[in-house]
Amino acid sequence: MSLAPLWAQLAGKSGQLSPFLSFDWFWCCWHGVWPQCRPEILVIEEAGSPVAIIPLMHWRAWCRGLPVRYIGFLDCPSSPLVDVLTVAEHDRVIETLLDHLVGRSDWDTACLQKLPVNSPTLKALESLLPERFPWHRAGHVLYPYLAIDGDWERFYGAADLSLQETHRRVQAQLKRAGGVHIEEHRTVDLQSALFLEMLDIISRRGKTDRDLGIAPMRRTREFFCELTRRACKNGWLSLWSLRLDGHVLAIEYQLRANGKIQTLWAWDDAVNRDFLPGRALHLAILQSLFEGGRVYEYSVGPAVRGDCLWWATGHHETVHLQIYRTGIYSGMLHRLETAVAPWAQKWHERARASLT
Repeated sequence: MSLAPLWAQLAGKSGQLSPFLSFDWFWCCWHGVWPQCRPEILVIEEAGSPVAIIPLMHWRAWCRGLPVRYIGFLDCPSSPLVDVLTVAEHDRVIETLLDHLVGRSDWDTACLQKLPVNSPTLKALESLLPERFPWHRAGHVLYPYLAIDGDWERFYGAADLSLQETHRRVQAQLKRAGGVHIEEHRTVDLQSALFLEMLDIISRRGKTDRDLGIAPMRRTREFFCELTRRACKNGWLSLWSLRLDGHVLAIEYQLRANGKIQTLWAWDDAVNRDFLPGRALHLAILQSLFEGGRVYEYSVGPAVRGDCLWWATGHHETVHLQIYRTGIYSGMLHRLETAVAPWAQKWHERARASLT
């Protein structure tokens, strides 16, 4: 908490004003990962003055049947990006970070995940890492986005005719079914019926994910409660809902700042999915963005159904780096991930192809 003023000062000086690099965002992530992960904050100083803040977390997990001590950026599944907040040269900051990791023995693998592909942090890491640690790119994520440009009629008119017909049919079905109300909420009472219903949906969805073998988000309720409180205070929140005769059929939870919108969470009612309420709400949101004139980019997470990407202008890419501490055990982990696992995957694919 004592770092909040310094955090705001560094963000202002560096021009890194994204909500996802703010003190408030990482405060919410801290609430979301504890106690399964142990958070910590590194402050890097130069000539006695703070020049960088790096939020980290520690956790233990199994990898290829082996226990691993991980250290990585403080993160939650909803984070679209993670980066280093700095007012100094990125090379000097990353060199200091890597020297710090050299002197620590409480980790085996460092996961520096969700770095924007054009980030100076990523460039500095890939330049300096070969001299210090075994490492590799462990994957990447694409976030579809839409550049809001021109008017709604021209944008919608350029869509495929079959999509236009589907949307018209969906809207007609909803109107025939009863009273349809689409609302945007820029402030939300944490005790309101809408917010409590959203938390209940998130909890039920987490149980479904566990039944399907999908890892749920840690401490989801705590994360969204704290994020909503702070997003309302900062003017970031945009919570959309579609109601049919008073019943919520679709929700989209967004953060908006500096002319950009990022969707963190979306849901539609499986019981009424024949009405395609999620698609109807999504279309209404897109129309409001073109007509509102205050937003120039709309982005969603990677878990978007392929049939909804007709609107995408492009994709933002983030990269995951994995770094391995110098030593016999970490070296074995590195070889497992970069040599043995790819070989086993290729062998499995060949065996399956030959059977086919």
